[in-house]
Amino acid sequence: MESPVAKTKTRERLFFLPGNASNEIATQTGNSELVTHNEHRFPARLRERKRFVRSRIQSILLAVPTAFNSEIERGTLFLFLPVLAGTGAILYFNFPAEPQLSAILSGLTFLVGCHALAHARPMIRLVLVLAVAIVAGMFSGKLETIRAGTRMLGSEVTTRVTGRIVSMTKDAKGGWRVTMDVISTERPALRYGPDRIVISAKALPRALKNGDGLSGLVHLRPQSGPVRSGNYDFAFYNYYRGIGANGFLLGKADIVPVASAAGSTTTIFMTIADIRQQLTQRILRNIKGEPGDIAASLITGQRDGISDDTNNAMRLSGLSHILSISGFHMALVAATIMGSLRAILAFFPGFTARYPVKKLSAVIALIGSAFYLLLSGADVAAQRSFVMLAVMLLAMTVDRAAISMRNLAIAALITLAISPHEILGPSFQMSYSATAALIAFYSWWSKRQGKHQPRKNTHHHLLLTLPSKAVNHIGAIAMTSLVAGSASSIFAAYHFNNTAPFGLVGNALALPLISVFVMPFAVLGLLAMPFDLDWLPFAVMGRGIEAVIAIAKMVASRSPSGNLGLMPQACLIFMSLGLVTLLLPSTRLRLCGPPTLLAAAILMIAAQEPGIIISEDGRLVALRTADNRLAINRPSGSAFTLNNWQQGYGTDDVVKPVKTGARLEETQFECADRLCTAREQGGLIVAYTDDPAQRSSACTEGDIVILAFAGTEAVCSDDNVLVITKRDLALRGTAEIILEAPKDTDDPSLPNVAEAKVLHLQRLRSAGIAYAVGPPDRPWNSYRTHSRAARDLDEYKSSDRAKTIVK
Repeated sequence: MESPVAKTKTRERLFFLPGNASNEIATQTGNSELVTHNEHRFPARLRERKRFVRSRIQSILLAVPTAFNSEIERGTLFLFLPVLAGTGAILYFNFPAEPQLSAILSGLTFLVGCHALAHARPMIRLVLVLAVAIVAGMFSGKLETIRAGTRMLGSEVTTRVTGRIVSMTKDAKGGWRVTMDVISTERPALRYGPDRIVISAKALPRALKNGDGLSGLVHLRPQSGPVRSGNYDFAFYNYYRGIGANGFLLGKADIVPVASAAGSTTTIFMTIADIRQQLTQRILRNIKGEPGDIAASLITGQRDGISDDTNNAMRLSGLSHILSISGFHMALVAATIMGSLRAILAFFPGFTARYPVKKLSAVIALIGSAFYLLLSGADVAAQRSFVMLAVMLLAMTVDRAAISMRNLAIAALITLAISPHEILGPSFQMSYSATAALIAFYSWWSKRQGKHQPRKNTHHHLLLTLPSKAVNHIGAIAMTSLVAGSASSIFAAYHFNNTAPFGLVGNALALPLISVFVMPFAVLGLLAMPFDLDWLPFAVMGRGIEAVIAIAKMVASRSPSGNLGLMPQACLIFMSLGLVTLLLPSTRLRLCGPPTLLAAAILMIAAQEPGIIISEDGRLVALRTADNRLAINRPSGSAFTLNNWQQGYGTDDVVKPVKTGARLEETQFECADRLCTAREQGGLIVAYTDDPAQRSSACTEGDIVILAFAGTEAVCSDDNVLVITKRDLALRGTAEIILEAPKDTDDPSLPNVAEAKVLHLQRLRSAGIAYAVGPPDRPWNSYRTHSRAARDLDEYKSSDRAKTIVK
């Protein structure tokens, strides 16, 4: 009787199974019941997991509109207006051809009209607002381009220039860098010469000051483009600064009488520039050596006297941001003024009880910061920092939060309206990303601390709480450096190929010194100048700067390389999008940020680096070697270009060429009779020559041929040869050739000779050429069409140039 009982118990379990499973199992008996039950257990669990995943996806999809509506109700979408306006400005500056103002205005008018008509469609109105912000950014960029209208020099020329000094700075080697407005040119007289130039000079006449006239023989050169794709474009930024050419002084210059600058505004700025020059000299008299140059850079913005070693140490230690006047300096100046004023007014309780001292201090701090802006030369970075600070101080005067993401968005909109081209520069990107990250982080941290705030114990003595306050202060500095450095390191890696791995340590050690012993005493030094007591504050400031330099060099000497390698523009776009998505939303929509950042990191890892790089003047060619070096075609090239290439492409060393008959390394150039050849990693032959007589040999030997001379004969008759001429480089800038990865030589399935030739040709035809500038159809690069190389004309010989000068 035991067997039937066991059988009945087994059947009772069927009541606890799902409906379909219980019906199927109920129809079976004996041992078959157990087998069927085990077979259905795993599919049932799988179905449960599928239903769970499906329900989670549905809940997420339903939560997105809810979160989006919450963002709209909280006004978060206002924070995206500068992002969209900046996107419009970026689109404008990256158009292949210059768009017409009428087209942009027509599009803006159409969108505004549609927005006015769609008053009953809130979602359509929202989309139209976002579109208006993008087109408004394009409009702002177009207006700035028209407003600049800089005349750019098209070709090298040596001429006698007479001009008016705008500014003068002395570099670390004792030379001078002079910015001057051109009044006239002679022998030859330039028909379409630049209005403002920057020249270098080893010596200048004594007693020369801003506003004086200067005349001398000057060799002028056109602005240069990026050294590599995506790098700093000197021509682009100098166009918006009004500088049309660079050059150097030949021989001795003379002081000549010139008319004063026209206009009251120009006169005021010239007076301020003269005050800056005198102030710089006074600072250098009080603070000797390189600390004096750094002190001058912190007060007057003149940083040309700082040596390369110190600049590199500051960069590797993450302290390079203190050398240029930015939001950090503006905030310290304003905080010093506000703190000092409120401390002084605290001795007058009747006045403080009757008037809003905080608002009064904010207004005076704003005035002092404006004076500091003018005193520092009103550089673009300083202007942007002042705008951010002004918005925050004005918010204090109307009883609003001084530091908020909305104020940052307002400052960004103002900056984009005034100088939209700066959104492409590292200064704009790094400062706004760091500030946004700090605001977002401390907003989250304050909410978290508010939920878990312990009850304060007021019975501790002050001396007992000092150590904990010191630790908290140092921890706050370290956390600030970590958050700001993490956000800005994205753009530092793209523009400078440097992420300062020990930047947290450098900032944690140096920022307290700068906040206590450097910037406050800089303000005190300025206030003490009328009484000839500035030597005392500047002495303290000098000692503080010496300590900062020592910290920077100590950290830099122990810092590993922070070069992450080449970052493509697509990676930067994804990084920026991920950062914006992570920082601006207030709901769980910010969780979309980390996946976007991860996608950017994957893009960066998978990026294909160029195998061949050619400078825009056609003089320097570099090949990537298998052991991560650069093989170049000259024994010595431009140090600036080589250093930039090594840092940008993450290479270790340079391989110089050898003469014919010497032992060659792999991918090393072999040069003879102005013809250089090398074999790149995949087997293609690269031939270079700057001699028209060697054209036939180069075309015969090379698969990739660089003809670095001008003229109609700079061609190869073979269609299976990739040719890059000097004219191509003159019009479109530095060239990068991207090739497919070479086939593994250890692979046993290598093709035969005939197949190898076909693969060789296919690899050559798949080569992609990326130029750093692109078609010269924009106002800041149209000057390229006027160079002699772009017109297929040979450069002036030295004898021809001498004859031109004599005439």
